[in-house]
Formats: sequence, C-alpha cells, structure tokens
Amino acid sequence: MPTEQQHAFSKVLDLVEEAGCIDHVVLIGSWAEFAYREADVLPGFCPNIKTMDVDFLVRNLRRPSPAARLTALAKERGFFVESDRMTGTTKLLDITGLEVEFLIRKMGEGKEPALKTNIGVTAQALWHMDVILKNTINVRCLSHVVTVPIPEAYAIHKMIINSERGKKAEKDAHAVENMLPLLDEEKLNKIFSSLSKKEKARVRTFAETYGVATRILEIV
Repeated sequence: MPTEQQHAFSKVLDLVEEAGCIDHVVLIGSWAEFAYREADVLPGFCPNIKTMDVDFLVRNLRRPSPAARLTALAKERGFFVESDRMTGTTKLLDITGLEVEFLIRKMGEGKEPALKTNIGVTAQALWHMDVILKNTINVRCLSHVVTVPIPEAYAIHKMIINSERGKKAEKDAHAVENMLPLLDEEKLNKIFSSLSKKEKARVRTFAETYGVATRILEIV
C-alpha cells in the first residue's frame, strides 16, 4: 500500500478520535481488512486494498450526547466537506483523494435514505447492518483502538449485499474468497443461523454463484 494512502487513512482516524466519535462508529469496507492485517487478527491474511473510500457505520444516531462536531472539526483540519444534494449524506474528502462516508442501519419502515446523527454527519441509511453491529471487536490500528466487524461477520455481510454492489460485486467476491480459508467455520455458521430467511437466501446465492460452497458447507 502506498505510504501516502496509509498516511491519509491515519489522518482520518486522528480526526474521528479527536472529535470524540471513535467509540461510536464501526470501520467497515475494505479498510477493515487493513485493520485485520495491522492487528494480526487473521494470521497470514494479505488484503488487496485498491479503494480510496473509507466507510464508517454509525452505531446509534443519538450518540454521543451531547452531539459531536465532526464535520466542523474536519473543515478545521483541512478536509473538504460535501453534502449530497438529494439526500444530504455527508462525505469528507482528503487532499489525497481519500473519501470518507458514513452509513447507518435503517430503522422502522426504512423510508428515509439518510439520517442525521449525533456524531455530526448525515449518514446513508441501509439495510442488513445488524450482522455487523452484533458482531464486532476492538483492534489496534495505526495507534488507535478501532471497532471493526469480526472477520466472519464482515465476510457474511459482503455475501448478503453482493447483489447490490454493481461493478464492485466481483471485487468484493474476490475479497471474501481470499478471506474464507482463514475464517472460523463455527463462527460463520453461528452468524448464518442468526440471519433472516432473505439474508440466508442471499448467502446461498453468493455461495453458488462464486463456487464457495465447499468452504461453507453447513451454510448451503
């Protein structure tokens, strides 16, 4: 990984911690794989990170209390702050091109595309986030203690949302295939058993599409 890219990511973690938000978000997406490597969560795992997108899942839209001022601090620290014209979703951009986005679990009927949160951003609201929120660990990454999904939850979440990922679907599938041999099958099946019927069907479809049934035999 280029040093510039890693340095930019470190600055993002610095910002989130300084704003008092690091305990209120979960690092997801490809940068969670970087954290797995840094913390040696999966010995022998070598992530192939080719994205400039950093994604955080907000745990609770009403925390912290009082609300943090993440976007205001980001501007002070030299980040550009953008707001989607249609949804109001907040995006932070570093001068290197690194883009920071925020997601949150859809609640209730899930009609709102985005929700204002107490960390100081408007986060995109998405389904299928429970599998991550219920299965997290804290790891040390670049001098910070960061919350990430356990690798088994990370992989299953990737399987669930694969059909929605468009051009990124195949890249995500390769990431899962790369990780699967190192995962705990008992944990995989325990998480799978907690899924809804629709989510289980999506995992089965993924397994059949990408030929990974032999690794998750009990799931399929």
